[in-house]
Amino acid sequence: MEPYVLELKAITKIFPGVKALSDVMFQLAPGEIHALMGENGAGKSTFIKIITGVHSPTEGEMYVNGQKVQFQNPNDAKRLGIAAIYQHVTCYPDLSVTENIFMGHEKVQKGTRRIRWGEMHKEAQKLLDDLGAKFSPRTLMGSLSVAEQQIVEIAKALSTDAKIIIMDEPTAALTKRESEELYRITERLRDRGASIIFISHRFEDMYRLASKVTVFRDGKYIGSWQVNEIDNKDLIVAMVGREITQLFPKTEAKLGDEVLRTDGLGRTGYFADISFSLRRGEILGFTGLVGAGRTEVFQSLFGIEAYDRGNVFVKGEPVRIDNPQQAMKLGIGYLPEDRQKQGLVLDWEISRNITLSALDRFVSKGSLDTAKEEEEAVRLAQKMNVKAPSIYHLVSSLSGGNQQKVVFAKLLTADLDILILDEPTKGVDVGAKSAIYEIISTLAGQGYGVIMISSEMPEMIGMCDRVAVMREGRITAMLGKGEVTQENILQAAMESRSPSEALAGVAKS
Repeated sequence: MEPYVLELKAITKIFPGVKALSDVMFQLAPGEIHALMGENGAGKSTFIKIITGVHSPTEGEMYVNGQKVQFQNPNDAKRLGIAAIYQHVTCYPDLSVTENIFMGHEKVQKGTRRIRWGEMHKEAQKLLDDLGAKFSPRTLMGSLSVAEQQIVEIAKALSTDAKIIIMDEPTAALTKRESEELYRITERLRDRGASIIFISHRFEDMYRLASKVTVFRDGKYIGSWQVNEIDNKDLIVAMVGREITQLFPKTEAKLGDEVLRTDGLGRTGYFADISFSLRRGEILGFTGLVGAGRTEVFQSLFGIEAYDRGNVFVKGEPVRIDNPQQAMKLGIGYLPEDRQKQGLVLDWEISRNITLSALDRFVSKGSLDTAKEEEEAVRLAQKMNVKAPSIYHLVSSLSGGNQQKVVFAKLLTADLDILILDEPTKGVDVGAKSAIYEIISTLAGQGYGVIMISSEMPEMIGMCDRVAVMREGRITAMLGKGEVTQENILQAAMESRSPSEALAGVAKS
C-alpha cells in the first residue's frame, strides 16, 4: 500500500501559557482533497504553520511520503514540495505577476547572477495558461482581483513543484462564480497528482471538493470521516461540541419610532433613487447580486463617499452627511465588510481598538483617563463575550469571530442609534455566526435600528424583519417578513438572468 503523502502523529504545540495543539493526528492520501474544518481558534492556523515549517512541534512526529521529517524552517518544507495558499493573499502589489511567482527562487544566470527574465516570463505564462488565467504575467499584481491573485499564489506553489498544497479559506472573499472557477482549478491540481488540504468554514466547499473531512476543536483532533458519510448536523456537533438548534436566534422586537429615512438618495455612476425607512428595534436587510451597489449606498450614508442627490432624515430631521465623524455624531455606526483593513488596528491591543471610536468620552481636562477607558473596554469585551487572555492582547492574535466581536464592541462604545452591518458574519465559523446573530438580535431588542447587508440568503430569511433587494444600483423590491424567500429574493435580484446565473452573485451557504 502506498504510504500517506503526509502524516502527523500525536502532534502537540505549546506556546508560553497556551497549548495550541494537543495530541493531534492527520493523514493525507495521495491525490486526495481532504477538508479540514473547525471553529476559529480550533488550532488550524498552528497546524498549517507546523506543516510548512514555521513552527516546530513540541511533541509528536511528522512523516512526508513515509519518511520522518523535522523542519527547521519553511525552506525545508518547500524542498519537500509543501506549499500554502492563504485567505489573505500576501503579495508585492507593485511588482509583476512573474516577479511574485518567482520571488525567492528566481531563475539566474550562472556566474553573472543575472536574472533570466525571458525564461521566467515564459514559464509564468505556461503556469497561468495551465490554470486558465486570462491575464499577462507582466501585469502588476496590485491591479488583479482577489480571485486572480489567488491564481497567482497557486502558480507560485506550482513553480516550486509543490505536491502537497494547503488552501486556507480560499473562497472566503470570492463570489459564487469565482469559487466555482477555484473548484475547477483545485480538481485539476488533484488530477495531476497533487494532494490538497482544503480548510474552509463553508460546507458547500467541502461537499463540492473533498472526499474526506477532519475536524479539530479547541486544539484537539475530534475525528475524520468520508464526506458522503456525515451530514451538516453531525459536523456542527463535532466542530462546536453541541447542537446549534437555532442558528438564527431572532426574537421579535417591539418596533419604535423611525430613526432613519432616505428619499431618492443617489450617487452618479453607483446608485440611484434609494428610498427606505428604518425604525427602532428593526433589522432591515439589504441583499442582491455582487455589484448591485449595496455597500456603496451605505458608505455614502456613513460619509465615506459623497452622495450627490436625495435627502437623508435622522429622527425626522433633515441632515447632510459629509464624513464619518458627522455620521457618528448623528448616531450612525458602520461595521465594514473587511474588518482587518477597515475595522481594526491589528497592531493595537483589544482595549484600544474597542475605545477608539469614542476617545473623547475618556478625556478629562486635556488628558486621557486610562482607568475609565480600561473599565469601559473590559465591560464591552465581556458583553460581547470576546474570548482572549486579557484586553491587552493584540487584536491580531484573535480568531476571526472574536475580531468581529471587538468591532461590534467598538460600535457600542459610541453613542449610536443606527447600526449598519456590512457582511457581519463573513469569514467566521458556524459557532461564531450563531453568537453574532444573537448579538444582533439583542441589539435590536435594546432599541437600535439595524441595517444588515449580506449575500447569504439564509441570514436574510432568518434574521430580518424586512429585506430590500438591489439590482444595478436600485432597490427592486422591499420584501416583508412573510415575503422573504429565496425565490422572491432571486426574482428581484435578476433581470434577464436565469436563477443559476443569479446564484453566481448571491451565496446559498
